[in-house]
Amino acid sequence: MYKRKPSSTDGRVVSEIVLERMSGNDAAETAKIEVWWDMNDCPIPEGYDASRVRPSIERAFNYFGPVSITAYGDQKQTPCHVLRGLSSAGVAVAHTRSDSTRSVMYRDMVEWRGQNPPPGIILIISDQVEGDFSWDLARLQQRTRYHLFLAYSSNPCNDIFLLRYANWRWEKLLEEGGTPPLVAAGGLSFAAVFYCKSCNFNCQSVKTFRNHLSSYKHGMEDAINSPDSRLSCVTKTWAKNYPATPEHATAKIHVLWDMNDCPIPEGYDACRVCLYGLDIEIALDLQC
Repeated sequence: MYKRKPSSTDGRVVSEIVLERMSGNDAAETAKIEVWWDMNDCPIPEGYDASRVRPSIERAFNYFGPVSITAYGDQKQTPCHVLRGLSSAGVAVAHTRSDSTRSVMYRDMVEWRGQNPPPGIILIISDQVEGDFSWDLARLQQRTRYHLFLAYSSNPCNDIFLLRYANWRWEKLLEEGGTPPLVAAGGLSFAAVFYCKSCNFNCQSVKTFRNHLSSYKHGMEDAINSPDSRLSCVTKTWAKNYPATPEHATAKIHVLWDMNDCPIPEGYDACRVCLYGLDIEIALDLQC
């Protein structure tokens, strides 16, 4: 791995923190960086060279590691020169209907987590992380911790339950700059793939991808078998008596109680709360 010297932009402080916390851990320092990017919420600015997206993200983390980026959105609306620029930089492009982009991104992220144990860095570029997305992700993070970053264009995620290293503004992330990737020895550049999530179709040619998206077959599949727009919250299926991991099974529980908002009900024996916290312990035991 080749580390860069710190840059002078907002990304510098964040990346220095990451490297400091990962220092001394060889596995963490070579961790994968996986990026899920919602192009509907965070489009490429007009006039910006799409081939610079990947080096900008790499530069923001101040080192070259195995970086995988997937851009999601209605790619029928994406200009061909943008698709070519992303492809040349090794950014995978996934076509989804606009109303299902969020759910498809989340489904792919959950699948990736199951196949790639920590250490790892996750960057989610979207304005739609709050709500059931962040709640479900927060519970997943409690079980399997990754270094989590978020980027947004207009709506930062302020959910207090979701622990992350930082929120980045999309425009600031792109300002990290970096030169477009060079063609590797042998004449081969990054291998980028175009996906159609409605048809389970993939290819490596912009022309083939465009032809597919404009085909009658795709139009039918997109209308009939388009991915569900509802987010599939995987932690909702966790049973109430799901066994806790050893580090959580013996963790301390500290309760902060506002008696003005939540008074003791009339006739309730206060000793059951104050003396042993019996009812609270029972409730937590049933939920763990």
